[in-house]
Amino acid sequence: MPDLALDLRYLSYAILVAEHGSFRAAAESIDLAQSTVSRRVQLLERRLGVTLFERGRNGTRLTPLGERFVRSAALGAEQLRLAISDARKVRRGETGELRIGTGTSLASGFLAELLARYRAVYPLIDLRLEEVSNHQGEAHLLRGNLDIAFLTVEPCSKRCKSVPLWRERIIIAMPGDHPFAHAQDIGWSELSRDVLILSKNEQECDFGRPLLKKLDGCSAPNVAVYGVGRDSILGLVSGGFGIFATLESTATDVQKNVAFVPLADEAAVQLYAVWGANDRNPAIQPFLDFAEAHSTDWSKRQA
Repeated sequence: MPDLALDLRYLSYAILVAEHGSFRAAAESIDLAQSTVSRRVQLLERRLGVTLFERGRNGTRLTPLGERFVRSAALGAEQLRLAISDARKVRRGETGELRIGTGTSLASGFLAELLARYRAVYPLIDLRLEEVSNHQGEAHLLRGNLDIAFLTVEPCSKRCKSVPLWRERIIIAMPGDHPFAHAQDIGWSELSRDVLILSKNEQECDFGRPLLKKLDGCSAPNVAVYGVGRDSILGLVSGGFGIFATLESTATDVQKNVAFVPLADEAAVQLYAVWGANDRNPAIQPFLDFAEAHSTDWSKRQA
């Protein structure tokens, strides 16, 4: 049996000699002395216990056994090269998988643009996306079910880290024929007589609950709770069932008969990238670097 610690370069020299048909041409192709290549191929032959090449005045050619060995070894060497290349890409965060939780819409805005740009630069990273609430996102990070989450609050646990990336306004989705549908913005008091649609979806409640607390003069505001997600709620808004509080990334022209009006004098919601402090996925840091660079660019364009 050959030594398992055999330098794989010796094998590559043998493959080169077979490809070039001589030790001299093989040595010149890698800028080494012919004697160096010859000695290392001889060492390989001794360790294998077989003669790979017939050496003569007319050149060098593979023995029948050498031909079979080199043919099989070349395939193995290429697989090993690909495996090493892949491992290096994984280590540099250029390939692999990222499991991402999002607490905001991907219909438009910062996050939608970030993911599109990142995917164009890192096409070998498989992005797995999941909608989560603030509570769900942190819990999934701590259990190792997510690598990164985009949330509207900083994490409670010290086992998570975070960085602020962008801000979004709270907007009110209302029917297109609503009295304030064409207003530049709308105040809290002007919402008090509307039916506020809430979702049983925990993610949507992250925005609906704070709104309930701020409604002026309403000890018991009109609330309708539905067990559907954001897209279905916008359909209810379009049908005149009520109004809905969400982030501005939700606002698109796709939904008919829905107007989006920002809340007046309402501070924008800060969104954070959150990740587990002990997560060893090598793709996380390059993604965060990319996200922070995009955040800088986004801020300049929004100014």
